[in-house]
Amino acid sequence: MPAPDPQKLLEQLVVNNADLERLESLLNQFNIFEAVGMVRQEIRHSRFLSFLLNPNAPHHLRDIFLKAFLKQLLLGANNATVSPIDIDIADLTDTEVRREWKNIDILLVSPGSQIVCAIENKVDSGEHSNQLQRYRQIVQQEFPNYRQIFVFLTPQGIFPDGEADQEHWCVYSYRKVADLIGEVCDRHRATLQPEVCTLMQHYSTLINRHLMEDSEIAKLCRDIYLKHQAAIDLIYEHRPALDIEAYKLVKKLVNEASPDQIVFDDSWTARKILSFSVPRWDDFPAYTSCQGWTKSQRILLLQFHVEPPILKLILCLGPGDPNIRQSIYLSIKDHNILGFTTQQPSPEVKWLALVERIISEDLRPEMFISDIEDDVRQFWQQFLTNELPRIDEAIVQAFGTAQG
Repeated sequence: MPAPDPQKLLEQLVVNNADLERLESLLNQFNIFEAVGMVRQEIRHSRFLSFLLNPNAPHHLRDIFLKAFLKQLLLGANNATVSPIDIDIADLTDTEVRREWKNIDILLVSPGSQIVCAIENKVDSGEHSNQLQRYRQIVQQEFPNYRQIFVFLTPQGIFPDGEADQEHWCVYSYRKVADLIGEVCDRHRATLQPEVCTLMQHYSTLINRHLMEDSEIAKLCRDIYLKHQAAIDLIYEHRPALDIEAYKLVKKLVNEASPDQIVFDDSWTARKILSFSVPRWDDFPAYTSCQGWTKSQRILLLQFHVEPPILKLILCLGPGDPNIRQSIYLSIKDHNILGFTTQQPSPEVKWLALVERIISEDLRPEMFISDIEDDVRQFWQQFLTNELPRIDEAIVQAFGTAQG
């Protein structure tokens, strides 16, 4: 039997397809969050949730949404260390909302009430590198006298993988977030500014349209796929490869940087690793003393790693003189570099990431580079302006110490 004609398959998909027309109609209904490409972007979801949870944000809800969120969460949690009553009587208007503090998606800190809440937000990506355990330990070390709440937020309210994490992390779903937004809008419509209420309703609609498995959009997508699987598989086969596009983007950013600030290192030509350095580090003979790693013999490299669904930037220390490696490690540690991993060099560990920054956890095949480009560019600009100078200072000091 001859293979189906690809053009015929595509024509059957697009001609007189009521389900496809309904899907397009739903997607064409204006939604501010869809307009800015937020649909499944964890970083952007975290930003808006941070806005709602911040008592001092210009939504004029003060701590109303924050309290409602925590009380609903704690009411249904079997492992809660704080009761809903504690939240109800607390004054949380002093709560500070931190984004990506020590890689924790959202951290809520109320000094007056001595309450701290860490929220790990997962829209699509899964857990990795024992991150929940690490985040819990960080909070426990930094806020030992605070009452601690740990929240694992996912579209369906699933439990973490590890038993220890299930013991400490309360689960919460995006469906509950959407329902809570509706309840808060209904109760406070008289005092809420219309534009704030509209914004919150748009966000609730976004959640119901795109993050819920039983949404009308999800059902239409399944029905269309079952009827036109061959055509959709053909389209998917020719989709843009996001990992390749992400690599091209970071390479473009590195090449656009000032040559006085950044120099490309072609020791690694793999598509998923892009290496670069700081030009003045080459002035130190010890810097180019690497043994059996880079063609340039640089012992230390900054690297973008494209490892779907993760895009990250690391400061990688390679093999070489133990004294030089130890000097670099100690200097990075002393300078309190953001993303410092605490990994110590040793003869057994020839390559280690001294610094690791997660830029995106959302590199999924169905996405386009435009979905993450703004966030990547913003990260890069912030890194060049604020973080690279601190790393540079630490490395210059390290080589000065090693040579001394």
